Amino acid sequence: MHADQESEYPWLADEKRILVSLLDAGIPTMGVCLGSQLLAEAAGAPARRASEPEIGWFDIELTEDGKQDPVIGSLAPGFEAFQWHSYRSPLPPGAVELASNATGLQAYRVGDRAWGIQFHAEVAEVDAVSWAVNYAVDEDAVRIGIDPDVLSAEILERIGEWNVLGRGLCGRFLEAAA
Repeated sequence: MHADQESEYPWLADEKRILVSLLDAGIPTMGVCLGSQLLAEAAGAPARRASEPEIGWFDIELTEDGKQDPVIGSLAPGFEAFQWHSYRSPLPPGAVELASNATGLQAYRVGDRAWGIQFHAEVAEVDAVSWAVNYAVDEDAVRIGIDPDVLSAEILERIGEWNVLGRGLCGRFLEAAA
């Protein structure tokens, strides 16, 4: 699903309202991929279709602000991230851009309590491989010619190190939230 598909997934409207209330209350929040797009929309920047989907491993570079950020800063100067999305969000008004790549915004912070990341720092091996094997349910993955065998092999080779990065990012978010 995508952030603009409220007619197909009516619960997305409720999610956006909840995110607005979290932002208003200053409650620590982390949005991942679709969650990042919904968080950006709640902060005033509606998601839109990316020029090209990002499915697989992509380089991400931290901004100067990102290098100083308590959650993402230790990933400086950049890293290669696992991605699976066809939409992106612009930087919300007043937010700080933390990381980007050629496709666009990859991480941002709203105030000092809410972060959005476009990449999948949370994904486990079983889920990432399942996405690759079942790629045909994603019309954009089919359109760009994903090779499920190649992508699955890359996931199996790299997911252990990726999960270490994800656990570190999660731990830093929890520390910042405390």
